[in-house]
Amino acid sequence: MFARTLAAALGLLLAASAPAFGADPDTLAPGPWKWGSKVGVSVTQSAYTSNWSGGDRGSMAWVLNGDVSAERQFTRQYRHKDRLALSYGQTSQQVPSDGDPARLVWDEPIKSSDLILFEHVSLFTLQKYLDPYFGFHLDSQFRDLSNPIGEINFNPIKLKETAGFARVFEKTEKSEFVSRLGFGFRQTFGKSFVDPATKEKESFSSNDGGFEWQTTMKRPLLQERVLYEGGLLVFAPLFYSKSDALQQFDDLNLLSDDVAGYWKVPDVNFINSFTTNVTKVITVNLLLHFVYDKFDTKANVDAAVASGTPDEIARNIRKAGQFKQVLSLGLTYNLF
Repeated sequence: MFARTLAAALGLLLAASAPAFGADPDTLAPGPWKWGSKVGVSVTQSAYTSNWSGGDRGSMAWVLNGDVSAERQFTRQYRHKDRLALSYGQTSQQVPSDGDPARLVWDEPIKSSDLILFEHVSLFTLQKYLDPYFGFHLDSQFRDLSNPIGEINFNPIKLKETAGFARVFEKTEKSEFVSRLGFGFRQTFGKSFVDPATKEKESFSSNDGGFEWQTTMKRPLLQERVLYEGGLLVFAPLFYSKSDALQQFDDLNLLSDDVAGYWKVPDVNFINSFTTNVTKVITVNLLLHFVYDKFDTKANVDAAVASGTPDEIARNIRKAGQFKQVLSLGLTYNLF
């Protein structure tokens, strides 16, 4: 199943690519910073009176996105690239009132989008078949609602440092196709509830490391009317700092399945975005996002072992892949 999923993801990514031509020599010339920045908002809203004959109910959804990037070729042998992406959105729906079922009221908004992401890549453009690189990645969210006890802000915070070799298949002003293979170290800093009654929280951390393969692509399609941006990331862990603690769940038969080896399963993150501009500020975007993460390292394994309750572990196990699809029409403004 995993091999078929990975093969399909790679095939879709390569299908969007024309034959690679390598880096454009002009892109290696030292120059000033190249900035990219866009801020967008999409809103969908409808409302109905309680006596609407069809029994329809209104809804409201909004998402605010921000994406800033900075890239510079300092010398012909060194390129620096940073990116910061933020996203948050909520959805609300009309529901019957508790006091009067015949009257419709708006329920409490629920989170529909949440992302804090920062990426840095330093690439040594030696114009060889493989170029050395090192990178840094930060991933978090504004509100963690995964625990039924309550929410935790900015949880978890995941860091990753990687180094290895990259192959630049294509690099022009409008297109980019790069594949990287290296070794990475990941750290997870999180909080979890240890007392449901008082909602007392406990901080924890874990780390792991393994091989990483990442391929990213940006390419105009349909005579530059559509911009495709895609990325395929595969991380194969070799060690996990909480593996011994996780083994105790199998030794004590706390879960129906043996979970001690789940952390060894490679993680897959495959994202595809298709964007077209109706006008200078009105855009249509289709996002397809597939994630396979059998064991999420944001689980507080030590606390789960100490309490003897498997809920913390079971909540962070996902045997099947996760899929997200978003089709949005919104306003986008390019700051630079």
